[in-house]
Amino acid sequence: MSPLVVGLLVVAGAPNLKDPPAKEPPLVGRWVCSALTINGKADPQWQGLEYEFTAAGGWVIYRDGRDIGGVVRTYTAAGKAGSGPVDVCERADGTAELALYKVDGDTLSLAIRTGRGARPTDLEPAPGVMTFTFSRVKPAR
Repeated sequence: MSPLVVGLLVVAGAPNLKDPPAKEPPLVGRWVCSALTINGKADPQWQGLEYEFTAAGGWVIYRDGRDIGGVVRTYTAAGKAGSGPVDVCERADGTAELALYKVDGDTLSLAIRTGRGARPTDLEPAPGVMTFTFSRVKPAR
């Protein structure tokens, strides 16, 4: 057999190369809260608070490790690079709250407009805005 034929047979028998798995958006995961402000003032309700954002657009709130249940919560994030606008909905009528997020490594900063009004323009505490700081929960090994 010629070297060319042997080479073609080896290539033909090689396993197919696969594309790497798609990377999840940076917001996806479970996050434990370490700070919360409401209307520009620190609030102790962050203690025991966790959020989980799913790849399918679901949003779960945990208090002391338990899903608080209630309505189906959803989110829609526009930023794929780790920051941008996000709409979060936890109302039965489907009305979303306008928000802004930023993921920096294992830290999530989130600012949610409370009530009516424009989307927050930054992640700083302000009247009419809830701001959160979260750390990513590492999966158990």
